[in-house]
Amino acid sequence: MYLELELLLQKTTTRPHSHRRSGEPPLEPGPLPYLGVALEFSQNPLGFITSRWKKYGDVFTVRLAGHYTTFVLDPHSFTHAIRNTRVLDFRLFSSKLAHRAFGTPVFYGTPRQWIPTDTDALFPKELQGQGLDKVTEVMMGNLQSAMLAATDVKVEWNKGELWSFVYRIMFSASYKTLFGSHKEDKDETARLLHAMEEFQKYDKNFPLIISNVPWLLLGQTKKRYEYLKSMVAPAELCQRDVCDFTRMRQEIYADGNLSPDETAACNFTTMWASLSNTVPAAFWTLYHLLKDPDAMDAVRAEVDQVLKKTGQSLETVKAGGEMIHLTRQQLNDMRCLGSAINEALRMCSASIIIRVATEDAELSLESGSTFRIRKGDRVALYPGFLHMDPEVYEDPETFKYDRFLENGMEKTTFYKNGRKLRHHLLPFGHGVSMCPGRFFALNEIKQLITQVVCYFDMELLEKETPPMDQSRAGIGTLAPLKECPFRYRLKNYF
Repeated sequence: MYLELELLLQKTTTRPHSHRRSGEPPLEPGPLPYLGVALEFSQNPLGFITSRWKKYGDVFTVRLAGHYTTFVLDPHSFTHAIRNTRVLDFRLFSSKLAHRAFGTPVFYGTPRQWIPTDTDALFPKELQGQGLDKVTEVMMGNLQSAMLAATDVKVEWNKGELWSFVYRIMFSASYKTLFGSHKEDKDETARLLHAMEEFQKYDKNFPLIISNVPWLLLGQTKKRYEYLKSMVAPAELCQRDVCDFTRMRQEIYADGNLSPDETAACNFTTMWASLSNTVPAAFWTLYHLLKDPDAMDAVRAEVDQVLKKTGQSLETVKAGGEMIHLTRQQLNDMRCLGSAINEALRMCSASIIIRVATEDAELSLESGSTFRIRKGDRVALYPGFLHMDPEVYEDPETFKYDRFLENGMEKTTFYKNGRKLRHHLLPFGHGVSMCPGRFFALNEIKQLITQVVCYFDMELLEKETPPMDQSRAGIGTLAPLKECPFRYRLKNYF
């Protein structure tokens, strides 16, 4: 998801729009110089978008932290609005944003722009389809090890915080799967726990980092950035049994004559992308399953059914014993679990899909109507508005684990204005900015939930659903704003 870093808080040089031209959408400049409507938007993005849709319709422009941003809200027009890649840029825009956030070189528009093209080409081979098979097996083992490390086996019931529990497990398992285990470090568990804490603090400031707030005003954030980068530097990775995906990326970086620091920055980008949005999505999936007994029973029955086909069962699985074995295809066949994950993503994803106009242009909508934008303006799609549309999703505020199930298969037919939607769920971006690691992310979440079902009994200790952290709106999935107490114990252990 890191390619969807479309936060709208950067310095701009776009010219004033006080005099609207023919064909331009209605403009709301906002009450504040430069900031425009940024404060109101940041407090409640969905509420802001909904109120302006009622006022202006499907297409309108606002001044958002210095940028003139035109929102297109008609889901039938999503593809039409951003398909003109000749005048709408994403790659250079995202490359500059990644440079600010992670220190990666700005590849696009330079002789080295082949490097991200070649590294992105590894995703279909290594982290999609059959390429996921080996990674799935490694991830299974890493998840089980992380879960046991997070559990005190001397007591029957452990008490903890669900967000921290999920974060610790996912951070350790994901890091080891992509970047390998250290060959000689006996204190790796403690080292990874420290790295996780530093990563959380860095990620908490991520909205400020990509809004060009000076490092000097961000406390220890720069120091944390350097530390985390050292965790994936070439000197570190040469001591680890990295996966094939990471190894081949290092070979491409070497062929491109990237410096060790540039290579570490690119690896840190991968590290951030594998965690920052996947962990919140995993948390909300598990949280909603724990809160809805019917949903958890349905997922548990599906997992047990798949296990029995392989000669395993929930009755015989024991934490610390022989690891369960589920292939990528068996995980893919878990339609009920897949539906629950999609439902959690529908409710917690809040990315904004951005394109930047490289020249004055006229863009078309699906209806055939057009609107004009100016050079430097931004065109924005906000899938969260679609995801919470009651016409598309009945009772959208309620988690329904089977919303994306139909006759035992994945449901993909949803309607708006009486017509089938081509795109009904967009948590991973759209078009050229579609997250290339989405299959790996979904696989991680399925494996986490499967292992929880197999090895643990869990209970929430508070009924109130924690609010979401709206400061990350525009970046991806929203984390909980506060912790969620729960208790858990190992099955078949005592």
